[in-house]
Amino acid sequence: MTVTTTDDQAAASGGGPDRPPWAAMPAAMIVVDQLTAHPGNVRDDLHLDAEFCASIAEAGVRVPLLVTTAGDGGLRVIEGHRRLAAAIRAGLSEVPCVLDAARAGDDAGQFLDMAVANGAGYRRNFTAQQEADALFAASEAGATRTRIRKATGRSAGQVKAALQAGSLSAETRTRAARLGRQPDLETLALLAEFDGDDDAVGQLVRALTAGYGVEHVAERIRRDRAEAAQHEQLVTELTATGVTVTDTLPDGARRLDVLTHDGDELTPASHAQCPARGAFFSSLYPLDPVHYCASPDAYGHIWKYQPAPAEPGGGAPDPVPDPPGGGDGGPGRRLVIEGNKAWAAAAEVRKRWLRTLLARRTAPKEVMPFLARQLLTMPEPLCASLGTAHQTGLFADLAGQAGGEAVQACDTSPAGRLPLLMLAPVVTAYEREMSGDSGDRRSTWRADRYSPCSWRAAGSYLAFLASVGYELAPIEQAVADGVSYTGDHPGEPLITALDSDTEDPGQPDEPGRPDAGSGQDADTAGEEAAA
Repeated sequence: MTVTTTDDQAAASGGGPDRPPWAAMPAAMIVVDQLTAHPGNVRDDLHLDAEFCASIAEAGVRVPLLVTTAGDGGLRVIEGHRRLAAAIRAGLSEVPCVLDAARAGDDAGQFLDMAVANGAGYRRNFTAQQEADALFAASEAGATRTRIRKATGRSAGQVKAALQAGSLSAETRTRAARLGRQPDLETLALLAEFDGDDDAVGQLVRALTAGYGVEHVAERIRRDRAEAAQHEQLVTELTATGVTVTDTLPDGARRLDVLTHDGDELTPASHAQCPARGAFFSSLYPLDPVHYCASPDAYGHIWKYQPAPAEPGGGAPDPVPDPPGGGDGGPGRRLVIEGNKAWAAAAEVRKRWLRTLLARRTAPKEVMPFLARQLLTMPEPLCASLGTAHQTGLFADLAGQAGGEAVQACDTSPAGRLPLLMLAPVVTAYEREMSGDSGDRRSTWRADRYSPCSWRAAGSYLAFLASVGYELAPIEQAVADGVSYTGDHPGEPLITALDSDTEDPGQPDEPGRPDAGSGQDADTAGEEAAA
């Protein structure tokens, strides 16, 4: 037996037969060929995941195995089978071991050692936050991200998330600790991204408490922040050109879209020299300034809508009608705008998730049945886009390779990966038809509105993604369930159904959409353009 001692201390003294496994016994490096697995090892799955194996390959076995002598002159592993298997896979020639000769022949004691060493009462693993803190401390002590990645087997993205999570403030840590369950590294990293923004962290915590997809909430916050930054930039630009920006339409002011001058309609360009020019933003359209004149009468501007002259003896004239499009609209319009934003945010999260799915080495078992149904039924998105999907930039973005490269990979990819190559153009076709920039594609979530991808087809597609691990946003869940979306918080819906002033025609042949022709009302067209 070849044993290279790494600890020159004397062997452990005394101790009963049921003492803890490592009772001050010295560790030694032992050749793996001399080690055999315990024939009664109760762990039937060693869980040799990529992270663990990568860590063993880079740093070796850091925790000694517990072994005892076997009848054939070799050594039997009592505790550490997973480490040994990973070491063999990594090609290590020897591993550190603690030899407990007293356990030879004591089968009962060997099983008790297994139970003690692996039981929750004896060992408790780090929480995600504790792991993040340890890796953050290593980084602060000088470890590079590359060293951390190699030592832990974590991916570059996971190391980045851990270091973000390790910087969480005490206040946010406390809020996370109150969730009642331990957040994973990715969730902690999201909290760290918005740390210091009490409102944003509150939204994330509420989503976690309610069981919503926190990544979708984070994406909405990012988009809202970007929109707010664009709004501030617009305000700065307007102010720089001499336009007075106010919160609302001032008393006595009139919007340009209801004014004329010398018979011509007023526009921001034609009104640019008027000293009374101003603008405000409605709460629903922060990127769409509403231009007005603060003193239209003083500068010779005339209302488009003049009151009808009074009939002789008929009393006062009819009142001037309200200008079209004035105000923010009712709850139906708010729901449309919020729904459009939620749908766009969900599409971005969904695409990020699809990249990870399509990069997997083997396809989930649900992929092939889904593909078979799609090719047999050829729903609208496939009819419209499947033939050219692999030639698009979206395909390259989702699949991680251009279409030509994917075609060549068909000859070299293992059988388990081929379904993912076939899935890539299918999901590309769906994403093109469900989440494009045009208004009709953005309206896929609406049961009352035509879209290139029908509500039914979108629901089937989203249900498939959920079956292979994607966490649906509330708006996606509504489509998958075939119910109307009423807001991200069903307990406090924005509206129970779309108001009549925002309803749009549906698809007559599709259940759930009203048979209402194919036009689009002007009110909704305006809000779609602005939303």
